[in-house]
Amino acid sequence: MRTAILGACSLATLAMAAPSWAQEAAQAQAEPAQLDEIVVTARRRSESLQDVPVAVSAFSEERLSDLQADDISGIQYSVPNLYLDKGDGANAVVYLRGVGQNDSLAFADPGVGIYVDDVFIARSQAAFLELFDVDRVEVLRGPQGTLYGRNTIGGAVKFVSSPPPATPGAYLEAGVGNYDSRILKGRLGGPLIEGVLNGKVAFAYSQRDGFAENSVDGQDDGDQNSLAGRVALDWTPTDRLSILVSADAKRDRPDTSRSPARETAITGVGPGGALVTYPAASDPYRVDVNANGLSDLTAYGASVTARYEASDAVTLESITAWRDLDFDLNLDTDGSPLPILDILLLQEQSQFSQELRATYDDGGRFSGTAGLYYFRDEDTTFSGVDNGSATIFGFPVTLFGFPSSSLAQTDQVTKSWAVFADGSYKISDTLTLGLGARYTSEEKTSARLFENFFDPTVSVIRATPPFLAGRGVAGTPIEGEADFDAFTPKVSLSYQPNDDLLFYGSAARGFKSGGFDGRATTDFAFNAFRPEYVWSYEAGAKTSWMDGRLTFNAAYFYNDYTDIQVTSFGSDPVTGVFVSLFTNAAAATIQGLEFELAARPIDQLTINASLGLLDAEYDEFDILVGGVATDVSDRALVNSPDVNASLAVTWEQPLSDRLGLVLHGDAGYRSDLATEITDSPVLRQDAYTLLNAFAALRSTDGVWEVRAGVQNLTDEAVRVQGFNLADFPGVQLGFYAAPRTYDLRLIWRY
Repeated sequence: MRTAILGACSLATLAMAAPSWAQEAAQAQAEPAQLDEIVVTARRRSESLQDVPVAVSAFSEERLSDLQADDISGIQYSVPNLYLDKGDGANAVVYLRGVGQNDSLAFADPGVGIYVDDVFIARSQAAFLELFDVDRVEVLRGPQGTLYGRNTIGGAVKFVSSPPPATPGAYLEAGVGNYDSRILKGRLGGPLIEGVLNGKVAFAYSQRDGFAENSVDGQDDGDQNSLAGRVALDWTPTDRLSILVSADAKRDRPDTSRSPARETAITGVGPGGALVTYPAASDPYRVDVNANGLSDLTAYGASVTARYEASDAVTLESITAWRDLDFDLNLDTDGSPLPILDILLLQEQSQFSQELRATYDDGGRFSGTAGLYYFRDEDTTFSGVDNGSATIFGFPVTLFGFPSSSLAQTDQVTKSWAVFADGSYKISDTLTLGLGARYTSEEKTSARLFENFFDPTVSVIRATPPFLAGRGVAGTPIEGEADFDAFTPKVSLSYQPNDDLLFYGSAARGFKSGGFDGRATTDFAFNAFRPEYVWSYEAGAKTSWMDGRLTFNAAYFYNDYTDIQVTSFGSDPVTGVFVSLFTNAAAATIQGLEFELAARPIDQLTINASLGLLDAEYDEFDILVGGVATDVSDRALVNSPDVNASLAVTWEQPLSDRLGLVLHGDAGYRSDLATEITDSPVLRQDAYTLLNAFAALRSTDGVWEVRAGVQNLTDEAVRVQGFNLADFPGVQLGFYAAPRTYDLRLIWRY
């Protein structure tokens, strides 16, 4: 907490130092530079970031480039109280203000919604986005239950792609680096029919070796081979009508999946029947796994956004979207060369959404948005496990009559409807009242089929047998159907005495859908779990100083978070075999402070800083431990550090009329945190600081740039996710972020 207080004081000191900066700036130049105005659509209409009574962080294409952010995780240290990284199943693990979800299976909906051009991405594997062809990224902190709806209980992350340009333009970026990395990004766009039709095409390709070495085969582990693209046409047949058609696709084909390091020893049955113990790993970037040969992802989608200005005050908008995902994975969740708990996952998903909105703004006292929303999601997950080398009570599981391998198929369908409205009324020239509400009705159905194999020669990883073709023993099918609905209102009051000051307060309710446990094997375990809910109360201030050269924003929030959906892994107290529970086991109170600062005191210098302080505690948390109901509310919430902070500094120095030097450095700090639900001391991540930097030569007209950059300068080994499988099969595992990386890039713009 002392660190937190010092950090808060530091940001406050920066803000209070504005007068001295202004004096220096006046001496340095006659017309000092201002910060660029950032326009966001957090409330589904274009507004200046400093005028929106919502806690929002926004990143332009230039700022993302300065952060060397090639994927969406690159923004996580620059947003107060945000955790965003890649999970064990190539999934986006996103937490905002202590609210999120780290389970990668389809039945567990995200707690923070990811949107691409206002289209919700339902599967977390498709939500870990490459950052290319970007106009901006917005992070809306706190529940967005009114305008965004389901599964934004913690907030929303919005990716906004660049619009097809009305004038010809092009971008190309190429780079090489350590781990044999290669990257290539490009964009080309312009008018196809002058004044009527504009188009663009964009792509991103990245390839590198894995950061870890696998001692079993001597190859690297967790490599990358990704290709993504986007095309768009913007048609404006009349002054009042525009139609944007966009399509995108992504293809990942690495040689291996990403494997965990053993944080503790594990014992299994070797090929000769003898027990073999593998000690904890001495190097987090050295793994010993046999099931890492598959991690293929194919995702694609299309959307049509039609916008019609019915009058000078009324705008009608329709967003129709469809997306598909195919994802195949092998994951070694025992961290050993033996088939103790090796996982197969083959997933197919398709979603369709339709949103209709009407916006009213005549420049008077009232403005607002209302609409209808429909969403349908179909998912088939085919999964399997090889566990023939696992042990129970020091003996092979097969001695007790348990299967050595198994397969399961889960079919899940979600249908969701919603109606919403949000409006603002100016009580006076300085005081504005905001009211919003959304009603959501949802239907979920799920069914599971099973097959168990008692033949040690069967391996679902090496050669998956035909499902339910008679080779194994079929299990008892289970199925379920449930309806959920939620009313999520919001009220806010904002006071803006002048263009440089905004004070606001709000109360909002958020909702995350219920469902059925996709790991359950019995009717009892397949009972529907309930939705999560949160009531969030927030007060904040947005301020501008030094004639627009400094902004300083602050927010306080208090969340009452109930019916938290929790995944627990363990062993059956009678049989000793692996069991998984997904239940509404917890409630929590979360409060915190957030500060953001941006400054450009002189032309050459740009500063960005952020600080998040989080006080997150369970009010109740009761789960089964050894078959006994146990209160574990003293655990820390997952991915919820008490303190997180960032500082970024960019210096631009002219060298001649045609050439300039750019120096950039940024740092991100997190205090210690729990990486998984049990808050195991073995798997906690200690406090750490990451340092990144680059130096670039840039033409003064901005056409070309040569950049040398480094990330994780001090080569920190950061554990980003943990698996506590101490009960069964008797191991704890950790997944690690990238070590030190560096590259050289050439950037060209037209």
